[in-house]
Amino acid sequence: MTSNLGNNRISPSLILTGKEVRDGAGVKLSRLFGSQRTFQFTDPFLLLDYFGSDKKEDYEMGFPWHPHRGIETLTYLLKGKVDHEDSIGNSGTIHPGEIQWMTAGSGIFHQEMPSSFSQDREMLGFQLWINLRRKDKLSKPTYRSIDVNHLNKLQWERNEIKVISGSILGSDNPSMQRHSLDVSYFDITSNGGSLEIPKQEAFTSLIIPIEGSLKANGKELKKLEVAVYDSREGVIKVDGEGRHRYIYISGRRTNEPISWYGPIVMNDWKEIEDSFRELQNGTFIRDRNPSFNSF
Repeated sequence: MTSNLGNNRISPSLILTGKEVRDGAGVKLSRLFGSQRTFQFTDPFLLLDYFGSDKKEDYEMGFPWHPHRGIETLTYLLKGKVDHEDSIGNSGTIHPGEIQWMTAGSGIFHQEMPSSFSQDREMLGFQLWINLRRKDKLSKPTYRSIDVNHLNKLQWERNEIKVISGSILGSDNPSMQRHSLDVSYFDITSNGGSLEIPKQEAFTSLIIPIEGSLKANGKELKKLEVAVYDSREGVIKVDGEGRHRYIYISGRRTNEPISWYGPIVMNDWKEIEDSFRELQNGTFIRDRNPSFNSF
């Protein structure tokens, strides 16, 4: 893939290394990033979790009912099955290779639990939290899912690209887009090839290796390290010897302040206090008729 940006190859502004945490009802996962401190670099992305284990005890308790407000969550499942249900009627099962994109907006309760019908002991995938702009914080909740048969896939030289969201090489998946952050999310597998990815100004881009060894503009990246590229325009060339696989994520920066407590992310602390007050008095759910789309 080439671009008119020529040789303007940019280096990552920083490399993030995850840490092991327990979340939900005790699910073991690697939090690649996720704090108010890291958000200044990863805006509009708040948090990225990787879950991967073939030990049932690491994930079987799942994520029971909990609220969200002011964010979107994008779950990309690589192995296993996850049952999803929310407080306003949406339910379904995420299968390997499928995506669930939930806009919490003004508020939603949901749960994500390992499916009792899954024959695969291994659970593997990513969950990304995306900040919503101030004007969209209290928008109508939505739930979108896309199955593996409706993902756009393309071959470019030695690269296979799964287009989860956004556009690359003329192939796009606009069905997942709702707000104005122009999020791109690609799963790229290369058999010893290289790929040049143009990066837009005012966007943050992330590269996360998940298989093999690779270099991004000559910088070697280890498995599950997160290379963060700031708002500069340029080109990111990814290559490596042998088979390698990585996730590429990009989104327009919000450049807005945030206040973050647990599953709720707003713009100031008063909005956080108001949200928890509503949780206590039973008025947290504002919109009881979210739209549901399944592709």
